Amino acid sequence: MAGPDRKVIEKNSHGEYVLTAYGEFLSYFHTHIQLFGTLISAKKIPAKEQEALKTKIRSYISSNVQKTDHFFDQLPQFAQFLGMGSQELSSYMNRNFLGALNKVKTKLIEQESVAEQTPRKKKYSKISDEILEGLGFTFPAGHRFEAEEGMIYLVEIATGKKREAAALGEVARETAAAGAAARPIPAAPVRKGPETPILEEILKKYGELFSGKPLIMKVEELEEDDSPAPMGEDILSDVEDLHFDGDFGGDSPSFSEPPVSIPFSKYMDQVGKVRVFQKAGQLEEYKRWVASLPVEENALVQLQTSLLKESRGEVVEWDGTLGQLGARTGLSESRLRKVLELGRDFFRIRNQLESSWNKARTASPAVAELVKKAWPHILRVMDEYPDFTQIKGKMDQLLSRIPDASQRKILTDLFLNPVLSIRRN
Repeated sequence: MAGPDRKVIEKNSHGEYVLTAYGEFLSYFHTHIQLFGTLISAKKIPAKEQEALKTKIRSYISSNVQKTDHFFDQLPQFAQFLGMGSQELSSYMNRNFLGALNKVKTKLIEQESVAEQTPRKKKYSKISDEILEGLGFTFPAGHRFEAEEGMIYLVEIATGKKREAAALGEVARETAAAGAAARPIPAAPVRKGPETPILEEILKKYGELFSGKPLIMKVEELEEDDSPAPMGEDILSDVEDLHFDGDFGGDSPSFSEPPVSIPFSKYMDQVGKVRVFQKAGQLEEYKRWVASLPVEENALVQLQTSLLKESRGEVVEWDGTLGQLGARTGLSESRLRKVLELGRDFFRIRNQLESSWNKARTASPAVAELVKKAWPHILRVMDEYPDFTQIKGKMDQLLSRIPDASQRKILTDLFLNPVLSIRRN
């Protein structure tokens, strides 16, 4: 819970509890944690991995988000953590955020209002202050403890008057009252020997009655830290989760896993690296490189051989292939089938682009040089897949930079129209 320096709620002019600015920020934090947690729980991964991912996202928020607007700015990074596209996560949040936020605010105000009405434990600068306030008196001067026949007495040193130790508070108050009523007359200072501390006197006389090991307390264990909590990057690191009864609600993503998100240009770069390893016969280097890739990119690379066989008309036993790959990568079968689906699409686009590249090389030296310069940009346009509207728009924009209309038409026929023709119905 928040301390006094980070107040979560306050009362408005109508006497109702409302969230402070920090409370509003905290409500955004809890809402994102709840919604992201719903998405993570729907993933078909071990529970330990789910908890690790939730902790990773929470830690990232604690370090990188200090304002409500920052949550929206970090949406692409959240999408990457969750293994889904930014647009898909944005749509999910748009559908569920406001409803979830209202639930969180209600819960947060309810939880904090209960805490507000619960008396807070008073803090003391020293443990001795807490003891004195709890007793309501100090040990009366001029008295000491004495034991007689198993009883502890409080003895007035000057008169020898004894009272049971249970009357300590009464004696202390009487002594204080008498001292206040009397008008002290300055007296000549009397030399006294060193006064024995009361605890030392008790231990000296009755030490045999005690047992156990000495209790040694350090200063930092006795004195509570009253310094304000830091408001830096770890502002949310000690914030406890809100606990909701039953289902949190919102869209259930369990019926559909998020799509595999791998840019086409990265896929082509990896295909090029595989060819380099194959040409050099560097099998061990290839294995180390594949193992270093993110798990879904790792699976996509390993599927290329089977996809090549499939493209040649050879029979591929996909159930067994995916089962073996799942054992190596830890991905579920449903997730691997999504990787396979993307791999098939990329394989078709790649074949079409490479075929167009070869045709351009034989068209004319000018066209070949033009395609060589445009090739990296063409691959980045394909990063928009499967949004063919974006692909067409960006390809048109790219080709519009070619001043020669005949060359522009050649590249359109080679790279745009064939790719659009493989759009899935």
